[in-house]
Amino acid sequence: MKPRLVLLLLVGAVTGIIISVSGCCVSWWWQERKQYERTQQLSAAMEGLELIRVETSFGNLKISGADTTDCNVTAGITGQAPTADEAKKLAEQTQIILETEGKTLVVKAEKPHLKRNRCIAVAYDIIVPKRTGINCKTSYGDIKLANIEGDIESNTSFGDVVAENISGRVQLDTSYGDIDCKQITSSDFSAKSSFGDIETVFSDSCPPALKAIITTSYGDIDMDVPLSFAGDIAVETGFGKIRTQLPISVKGEISKSRLTGKVGEGNGSLDLKTSFGSITIR
Repeated sequence: MKPRLVLLLLVGAVTGIIISVSGCCVSWWWQERKQYERTQQLSAAMEGLELIRVETSFGNLKISGADTTDCNVTAGITGQAPTADEAKKLAEQTQIILETEGKTLVVKAEKPHLKRNRCIAVAYDIIVPKRTGINCKTSYGDIKLANIEGDIESNTSFGDVVAENISGRVQLDTSYGDIDCKQITSSDFSAKSSFGDIETVFSDSCPPALKAIITTSYGDIDMDVPLSFAGDIAVETGFGKIRTQLPISVKGEISKSRLTGKVGEGNGSLDLKTSFGSITIR
């Protein structure tokens, strides 16, 4: 993807330092570290709970809805240190705990104190009841969400976001990564990336008054609008093309970089914007 090339050039010019992401932990190229991995599994009843909250600094997050009444957590714990023995000790000293705060189940890791050139990464694979709200965050890692009937807030600084078969209010954010959404049923949707493409396919079960905000600084936007949508559309790109197959009643001046108009008669709104990239609406 072209925006990734731009990103690499920018990072290289600003830092002048080569950084690699090994496993899940960030390491400097001159530092050699040993790695040890282990798995911890936990479960908790979700009766009376409405939301799950999980956060990790280094690691991927995968959260899926299923026909279950429990939350089942599989955590992949990785310790990195100058020696194999110390890496193993760090991983074994890290413990995952589940605790409740009101109607929220919190998943978190208790870690030992880290000296310089040591790292602990925790990746989660979580299965929850379908009707569960999700609040998740990782600094370095991808996020995958599937089969959820609840409100979602997700954020990653360096990683892609994938969401499929989601019903509810949706907020997806990444600083450096793509966002790929399929079969989204929502009345309130937002997706934002600083460097990455955003592709969104809404289901035809969305309400006509869908409100969606999709923005990226460096990347393309590709959107399938639900058939029932009726409302205002605002599309803008700094450097790119605008393509649409919708019957839009255009308002104001027509230009290659901006399109404002309306589809049908309704209170919905679509706001799509990229600084460097093209926008396609179907």
